[in-house]
Amino acid sequence: MKINYLNQGMVKKSYRCSLLGHRFVETKKINNHFSEYECDVCRLQATNDYRGHKITLTSKLKDINETLFYLNLKKEFVARFYFSKKDR
Repeated sequence: MKINYLNQGMVKKSYRCSLLGHRFVETKKINNHFSEYECDVCRLQATNDYRGHKITLTSKLKDINETLFYLNLKKEFVARFYFSKKDR
């Protein structure tokens, strides 16, 4: 008798990710360099480090990403409305 444990639901979702790898989906774009990701299977949250590798999202990194997001918004707003190119 052959049993397929992945289809039967006998293997936990975290085991599936440890065997086959996470399926990350981008949930929030911070700026051009940083993003927040979440695994579809086990709901693990991750972000980029300064090298571009994915690392686990902690509360400290979440605060840093939120600050970077609002600084980026402010920079885009100032660039668009205060330093726009004049029509010639």
